[in-house]
Amino acid sequence: MMRKLRAMGRLNRREFLMLTGSSAAALLAAPTFPSHPALAASQKKTIWFATLFHSDAPAMDMIIKKFNAAQGDVEVDLTQGSWTEYYAQLYNAVVAGKAPQIAICHDWRFAATHPILIPLNQSPVGNLLEKAGLNKNDYLPYAWGASEVGGNHYGIPLDQHMYGIYYNKKLFRDAGLDPERPPDTLQQFEAAANAIKEKTGKYAYHPGAYGQARWYRRTWYVYLWQNGGKLLENDAPAFNDAKGVEALEYLVSTVKRGWNKPGTNGAAQFQAGELGMQVNGNWYYFDAAKSNLDWGFVQMPKWFEKRFTWGASHNLVIPKQSKDKEEFLLATAQTIKWISDNSALWGIHAGHIPMNKKALESEDLRASRTWKQALAEFSKMAVTGVFRSEPYHPKIEEIGAAIEPHIETAYNGKVSPKEALAKAERAVRDVLAA
Repeated sequence: MMRKLRAMGRLNRREFLMLTGSSAAALLAAPTFPSHPALAASQKKTIWFATLFHSDAPAMDMIIKKFNAAQGDVEVDLTQGSWTEYYAQLYNAVVAGKAPQIAICHDWRFAATHPILIPLNQSPVGNLLEKAGLNKNDYLPYAWGASEVGGNHYGIPLDQHMYGIYYNKKLFRDAGLDPERPPDTLQQFEAAANAIKEKTGKYAYHPGAYGQARWYRRTWYVYLWQNGGKLLENDAPAFNDAKGVEALEYLVSTVKRGWNKPGTNGAAQFQAGELGMQVNGNWYYFDAAKSNLDWGFVQMPKWFEKRFTWGASHNLVIPKQSKDKEEFLLATAQTIKWISDNSALWGIHAGHIPMNKKALESEDLRASRTWKQALAEFSKMAVTGVFRSEPYHPKIEEIGAAIEPHIETAYNGKVSPKEALAKAERAVRDVLAA
């Protein structure tokens, strides 16, 4: 059910710094989740599930409707929240004693978020992993381990999502390219981009999905990792070196070569048939599928030394609860297991890669249009080591926020890549020293 958010408890600065190591200002300005609904008259256990999904929200709504229709004594009340304010809302709700029973946590957020989550192996009512039958052998190993902190396990992996290349097959044909052989190497990619530009007059390539700063930052991560660079090392910025500069120079070169221009929205260009290739994630699949375009999808080319792509995973977690809600914990863990066991639906209808092995191998998933058009290729990236998530650090959100404006100003031609990374390094050192 969709609800208007209203104010409730707030974290004080000391509590917030203790939980996240972050500045409290952004949190205190953020709206909070609504209170948990009262139990229905039938005495069903009403489990509140608050998510941060947006374009994929209808798919989770469909899954929860199926869950509710199949249950007798448990009902899930679903809130689809705001992606940008979600974690601040979650922190507020936990401290106020009004947290949802189920929430979402990205893999790269566990270092900062685990203090407000219940360790599933040591909950107030015992080991929920054992009691609910949540077994690590049912999941891809690297995904299961993402939520382990200090010997405790905090989340159940729902999916992985990552970047790839969507391409316009018509523009490939118009440019004299084979639409069934999309570029895989640096040379093939640059030849394709130049052909699209010169022979069709359309935009050739957009590295930044929807055009906001964070999308360019993530694509720069891809170039950085492929070039053998690192974002952090020994709790210090490590990106301002020759490899980092070369990676940013390549990002900037995509504008200098005339493949696109600053201030544009790659997804909008692609939907309009004006763009040959765009970087975007598996969440974009349904926008592409609903279009009238003849399009294809391919994994990230090998631009540098080794193929990598940016990605992340959603994990199902249980936030810390007030004492009167601890009776819900086992039912909550069992609900999480049901969602996980049925996450083939999440793959089919949200375009994400299920991390539950049986769901990933589901005949329905493998027969779906989603799988055949894009998800099979995404899945290949997930299981062959191409996927890479952001570094595990309690301040990784702030680190990214400190870097991205400088990546964007370099892409926009306002400063040189070398100057941009020098400024980004100073900004990250300030974050780490705070």
